[in-house]
Amino acid sequence: MAQEASVDGRFGVVSSPTIEEAAGLLEKLLDGSSMVVVAGVCSSEYEGRGASVSTEGDKLLIVKPGGAVILHGPRGFRPLNWQPSTSHTEVATAEGLLTLKFYRRTPREVLKIACSSVWYVAWVRFPEEGAFWMYMTEDDLRRAVALHPRELLGEDIRFFAEEKRTPSGKADLYGVDGRGNIVIVEVKRVRADESAVRQLEGYVRDYPTQAKVRGILVAPDISDAARRLLESRGLEFRRVDLKKAYSLLKPGRGRSVLDFL
Repeated sequence: MAQEASVDGRFGVVSSPTIEEAAGLLEKLLDGSSMVVVAGVCSSEYEGRGASVSTEGDKLLIVKPGGAVILHGPRGFRPLNWQPSTSHTEVATAEGLLTLKFYRRTPREVLKIACSSVWYVAWVRFPEEGAFWMYMTEDDLRRAVALHPRELLGEDIRFFAEEKRTPSGKADLYGVDGRGNIVIVEVKRVRADESAVRQLEGYVRDYPTQAKVRGILVAPDISDAARRLLESRGLEFRRVDLKKAYSLLKPGRGRSVLDFL
């Protein structure tokens, strides 16, 4: 017999539902407004960007508002299957199985999950989505480079402007190196691609001077295509260590709780 616990309709749990009860509940819940968690004995089939099959076993299914789907096994942190969004969902029962199909239109893919037993269905409705900040944002990284160019770029550069507006957009940092050359820096917190190179090229081209202008792209990594484009344009790349940049920004460069683990 299924047992339900809920408070004000905001969240709820139904434990030990029959296959038919689970199907009826999921038809109502999978409307994009709730985070839904299903635990049970299930198998899966996926076809789209690739193809995969998982045999029947313990599974945890998570469906988020907006249609992101994640299917976990009992071990490890990586999902067995996942889809970032869903265009259409089907719920059905046949021959003692609960079948869920999650379709995505672009790119075309489908994830099919068949459960022979459902232990519980849980859901939460979120009226508000809280804000999220990363400790090392792109703004943080730009500030770290501006304050500690020798430690992060390997040379002394005196920066005198941040996010300087140009016809091509806002360049992250403007400064002067030890030889009196103008230096323009574009900072990326993730792997730099060709678009980052073109951004930097535009800022260098926009600078109104006949003096030598150095363009430096700063990022934790760069794609091969971006590096080739960078070198062909006479621009430079500096690989930055995000962990080092974070430690340089910590107040007093003191120890964090992670140092004790």
